[in-house]
Amino acid sequence: MSLALLGLTAIMVLTSLSVLSNMIKEKLGSLRDPLQVWEVLHAVDILPMRLRAWIFSAIVGFANPYARTINFRITELRKGKACGAMKETKEISNPYRCVHAAALITFGETVGSLALFTLLGKSDRAILTNISAEYVKVSRGLLTASSIVTPIKDREATEVVTHVLIKNASFETVSKLTLTWKVDLKDTF
Repeated sequence: MSLALLGLTAIMVLTSLSVLSNMIKEKLGSLRDPLQVWEVLHAVDILPMRLRAWIFSAIVGFANPYARTINFRITELRKGKACGAMKETKEISNPYRCVHAAALITFGETVGSLALFTLLGKSDRAILTNISAEYVKVSRGLLTASSIVTPIKDREATEVVTHVLIKNASFETVSKLTLTWKVDLKDTF
């Protein structure tokens, strides 16, 4: 590759990243709507899909610093649905060489909250009041979490319960989480 072509490619990449950075900064003010940030990232076709997932997960980590303690990727986000992946590492393992319960809960809470937040309006609020975790099987290797939340039909609701399933690479359920949220629904649909 010639030096001129390499320079031109570098300029194109830097320009694209600058445009992407400005788009993300513009949308970060509305991180209450994670779906909007997800869609902005996925509208940039020059970025590989894995990089888009990494960038979105980093943004989630900025919004929720505790989520940065685990190495996760959000792999899918739609209205009422979120999925993610987390690989077992030494940092999140317990002395028994499996994923620590706190890492599983952090992973599940992150995925579950994204699924719920996609259904909330800009003025709506939700705060987690209870987490219940059932550990079904020892968790090792690559783990996936998914949460599907049905639309909130009762705008007078003050509590919403959501569920997260965490599975291993063999698609066996390793943990089930139940998240209870106190909600303040102000937006009208």
